Amino acid sequence: MKERFTLDNSIVMLVDHQTGTLDWVKSQPKDQVVGATRALARMAVDYAMPLVLTTTMEDRVGTTIEDLQTIAPDAYAKRYKRGGQLSCWDDAALDAGVRALGRKRIILAGLTTDICAFWAARDAIERGFDVMLVADACGALTAMSDLLSFDRLRDLGVTVCGINQAQTELVKNFGTPEGQKAMKINLEEIIARLAKA
Repeated sequence: MKERFTLDNSIVMLVDHQTGTLDWVKSQPKDQVVGATRALARMAVDYAMPLVLTTTMEDRVGTTIEDLQTIAPDAYAKRYKRGGQLSCWDDAALDAGVRALGRKRIILAGLTTDICAFWAARDAIERGFDVMLVADACGALTAMSDLLSFDRLRDLGVTVCGINQAQTELVKNFGTPEGQKAMKINLEEIIARLAKA
């Protein structure tokens, strides 16, 4: 059995959550994707976990969504901007920067699922990282693209889960002060959004 993802051994990596890539999400509600993405970013910031943001071809695809710029201005300022490489790991600066963090577990999400998230997760596994892909912070043009990508990634050893499971893997007890922070994030970013749907 794999070691548990924890606040102390994991990083959060959000790949290409940009204005343009969000527009391409048709496989699930965009508001759900934004809520799960916000929850991941807030977990990283509130628990002082490393948060890695990436973008691709900003001149054509737009910059990081405003939600992430607001929640994590430092990570946004340090985001890894690349050209047309489909895998963020083909950016030598990102590869070196993530390795330098010294953590072997990556909680990852990306837009779109079948390109940005898929290649980021696949190439992280190839580099020896354990990867948890948070499915509801991803999205593609079709639900079929999501499902096929998740299947391929599971075959490669990626753990695919939803935001609630990711949060409760990191924080085991909502009754503690640390757990109360996670519960607040979940209530504000996930449950409140579902209540509006």
